[in-house]
Amino acid sequence: MHLQSAESPRTHVASTSEATHSKRPIPVRKGRPVIGSTIEFQKDQLGFVQDIHREYGDVVKTNISMMDWYFVRDPEIIHEINVRQAKLFVKPALAKRIWKLFLGNGILTADGEDWKRQHDLIKPGFHRHRVEAYGPIMVDYAQQMIRGFADGEKRDMRHEINGLAIRILGRTLFAADMDGAADTVYNAMHDISEILVEHINLPLPTPRWWPSASNRRKIDAIEAIEGVLKRLIADRRCEGTDAGDLLSHLIFARDQEGGLSEQQLRDNGMTLIFAGHETTAHAMTWAWYLLAKHPEVADKLLAEVKAVAGDEPVNVEHLENMPYVTQVMKESLRFLPSVWAFMRAPTEDVTIKGYTFPKGAAIFISPYVLGRDPRNHPNPEQFDPERWTREYERNLPKGAFVPFAAGPRVCAGQGFAQMEMKLLLATFIQNLVPTLQDGFVPEFVPELSMHPGKNGLQCKVVFREDAPLLRKDA
Repeated sequence: MHLQSAESPRTHVASTSEATHSKRPIPVRKGRPVIGSTIEFQKDQLGFVQDIHREYGDVVKTNISMMDWYFVRDPEIIHEINVRQAKLFVKPALAKRIWKLFLGNGILTADGEDWKRQHDLIKPGFHRHRVEAYGPIMVDYAQQMIRGFADGEKRDMRHEINGLAIRILGRTLFAADMDGAADTVYNAMHDISEILVEHINLPLPTPRWWPSASNRRKIDAIEAIEGVLKRLIADRRCEGTDAGDLLSHLIFARDQEGGLSEQQLRDNGMTLIFAGHETTAHAMTWAWYLLAKHPEVADKLLAEVKAVAGDEPVNVEHLENMPYVTQVMKESLRFLPSVWAFMRAPTEDVTIKGYTFPKGAAIFISPYVLGRDPRNHPNPEQFDPERWTREYERNLPKGAFVPFAAGPRVCAGQGFAQMEMKLLLATFIQNLVPTLQDGFVPEFVPELSMHPGKNGLQCKVVFREDAPLLRKDA
């Protein structure tokens, strides 16, 4: 039940117990005149979000891009925003303006009844039985990638894993061979990510008609991906049947109002291409990096995979008996989450734990910061998959681990992404020793997803002596 404050009828109070809290002032980081903290935020986003909480506490306000941003680190408040009072929070105007440049009004950017309708039409496409049917495809494509490696050669695993994720995306969600389009999609998405970050740092959007290099790149990137998507939609319509992929589901899904419009098909197709490969690929890239840095974890992971699957290709049923694979995945998502931050905005003034967030405020939540908070995770700088026991998760504050967000706006493809990551981890470790090139240190670039920068993740290919894929009959 939602209670209204007697003092301010337009201010929403989280719960009866919280209504007894005295009003708490929100600390303010003043920054520079007019531009506030914009320069400091742009210069080092990961460092900035950690430092601002370290200095000012769990809730702090500052001016970025000539707007007030509220940085929140309190898991209880985050749980209220994402779950208990999710109906009162939407994506902030800034985020929607930026995302809509590329993704239109699909499930990632829509709000209210429009979002609910699209969500209800799309969600069955990610039903467990449908997602689990994709498992063999994920493993087969991973094996194809590994077979293309030569022992001792140098590879950028960021590029390799992104290409793999695009090919898996094409086959599972679009029932199409994306081999020829993988580089096109990868390069276009790379440009889109950079351009979106540029727009975050602009107080006003650049007019679409302005003949800037950024606008030209934006148009080229959109047209490149739209070209791929239009061919996929046209092919599926010509076939006229459900091929078991998500695109078929989107085309043929119906409710009382009919199906998705052509524009909604386009917008959600663009969303799937972006969200369906980049965040998962970067999460997998960081997991491989962490295994290379922690060979004792890689050895334990290999032991579990060999004990359960032997030399056979890993399958979905195997995962049920591989708890350490899940622990490695969760610890990697805690330590280096690809979705390092997301934003919400209240649709009216909302008070939670005494803090009042005004209508339309940009609230900044960082899974990266939450994962490094020792109040949530003891020894947070230690990469320790074994921390993820059932008891540990039971005692973890709600809102403290949100790599896929939470509540009604939780990532619709969460189950798909987790299964893909676990199957790839197990398949990789069966055949390869995680090894960085000598002296290589990656960047940690927090754009739309956190990635290792222009130099990628430079690795040396080291096959295991008993790698199943080295057998002549493999």
